Amino acid sequence: MLRKIPTTAVPLSIFEVLRGFKSFFGNKSYVKEFESNFARYMGSNHAFSFNCCTASIYIFLKALKRLSNKQEVVIPAYTVPTLVLPIRKAGLKPVLCESSLDTFTMDSERLPDVINDNTLCVLPIYHFGFPYEIDLPLKLARENGFFVLEDTAQAPGATLNGKKVGTLGDAGCFSLCRGKNFSTFSGGMLVTNSDELANLIREERDLLPGQKFSFEITVPFILTAYSLVTRPLIYGSFNKLISKFKHTTVHDSFESKLYSNFQAVIGLSLLDKLDKFNTIRLKKGMTLYKALKDNAHIILPEIAENSTPVFNHLPVVFKETKTMEKVQAKLWERGIDTGRMYLKPVHHLYDLGYDNREESFPKALYIAERLITVPTHPYLDDDSIEKIIDVFNHL
Repeated sequence: MLRKIPTTAVPLSIFEVLRGFKSFFGNKSYVKEFESNFARYMGSNHAFSFNCCTASIYIFLKALKRLSNKQEVVIPAYTVPTLVLPIRKAGLKPVLCESSLDTFTMDSERLPDVINDNTLCVLPIYHFGFPYEIDLPLKLARENGFFVLEDTAQAPGATLNGKKVGTLGDAGCFSLCRGKNFSTFSGGMLVTNSDELANLIREERDLLPGQKFSFEITVPFILTAYSLVTRPLIYGSFNKLISKFKHTTVHDSFESKLYSNFQAVIGLSLLDKLDKFNTIRLKKGMTLYKALKDNAHIILPEIAENSTPVFNHLPVVFKETKTMEKVQAKLWERGIDTGRMYLKPVHHLYDLGYDNREESFPKALYIAERLITVPTHPYLDDDSIEKIIDVFNHL
């Protein structure tokens, strides 16, 4: 079968890429316009762009260090492992909190056991575009004097109790990299309503170097290729070639730079379509969620009351790894690719000082070993949705 549904995709037309070339003419800063529009969309007072979400976290932590001498940053034990890098680069210590089998992210009920007088910041993470209640982290932050940075990398536009996630804590970070709901291939955003934090972030951000000229002239071609390879026919026909460009190793470093003017033009266009794409993802995701939620072989994340997820993917945790492998193989045969996210908990990939002779975070390990992601993006057609449901129904 030549046609294959990729694990992730953002519809990006060649015409939208071509619009980016206007950034090469004149002196207009489309970056500033993009930041202003993004802040307005989120309902925030300030927005700052970066070359990647990792850089946005790093700059935020550097800003916090100017306000506090505390040294510890709490993240879930199951998450993108490279979160360790900006924390360490900022001269701080990563501390893990056990994950929840209900949400697949930080177990807030375990947070009181992890925080202390040295806690600088806690990062609630909305994995796969699912909001979850962060009332307890916010309450603990007020009582103990630490900051809350919402990692909203996979959930731009998701809401909780009528507010967009990323605006509930002191700041929120977003990813514009590959695999996200809203992607310019690379990039990151940081939003905050605090004028004090905004001033410190701006001072730190303005010290970053701009993109190299080589990036500026190649990014149009990168975005053109990106717009093509996620289309089902091309993805299936050239999958062996495309798979060589997928990340399979753990990063040991990152660069912090400014966002490019060319990408900002693309970002402005995609921002206007974000709600439309999220509505499509929600419809497709909920169709799958409702069809699979009672399957005895799997666990799905809870959908928080009064929340609207945006389904970056549908994450599925299998009770048996052999069943997971069987489903992945059958879906691939039927033209649907799936992903494995974060194959190990963070402390299995980086030495954080935990004694691994006895597993410190068993639920995080359970999730990591058994989770696959099922596509929910706009290129997923109704026929493919039926195929996915059929495969799970015949376990």
